[in-house]
Parts: sequence; structure tokens; C-alpha cells
Amino acid sequence: MAEVAIRVNGRDYRVACDDGQEDRLQSLAAFFNGYVTDLGEELGQIGDARLMLLSALTVCDELFELRGRVKDLENAGDALDDDTVGAAGRAVEAATSRVREIASTLEA
Repeated sequence: MAEVAIRVNGRDYRVACDDGQEDRLQSLAAFFNGYVTDLGEELGQIGDARLMLLSALTVCDELFELRGRVKDLENAGDALDDDTVGAAGRAVEAATSRVREIASTLEA
């Protein structure tokens, strides 16, 4: 098991991680530190624990929102019925056929 030194809000922390995950952990810490820094500048000195909590909640809020969007995108295809999907396929086939006809005409 590896140990990585990360810096959040100007403080150093030693964190254990699986071997090979050191760079990932550094990236996560830097990403989170961005939230901490931005909130710290916005809210001023509110204490480290409160600043960390609000930053974590902000990240979680964004995560939940993005999960919802991903779910919506995954379910978007379910809204299409077979007739709609078939019609779209036929439209693509017709367009392909027309392009081939135009290409034949241009070749002749």
C-alpha cells in the first residue's frame, strides 16, 4: 500500500492508497482543493472543518446532478417507440440511396 502527501487548504495530509493510484489521488486532492479554495475566498474564514464540509457538500451536489443527467441520457433511448426508430432507419436508408443516385449521375 502506497502513501501519498496531499495538500488541501494549505495543509499537508498523508493518505494511504492502493499501489499505482498515487497520481489519481493527487488529481482528486487537487480537484477538491479547488473547491475549498474557491469557497474559502467566497466565504472568508469560517473554520477548516466547516469549509471542508461545505466543499464536500458542493462536490456531492454536483455529483448527484450529473448522475441524474446521465440517467436521463441513458433512459432517453427508451422513449423512442419501434415506429420512430424504424422511421429514422428508413430515412437514413433513403438518404443513402439518394446520395448513391447522385454519385452515379455525376460519374456518368
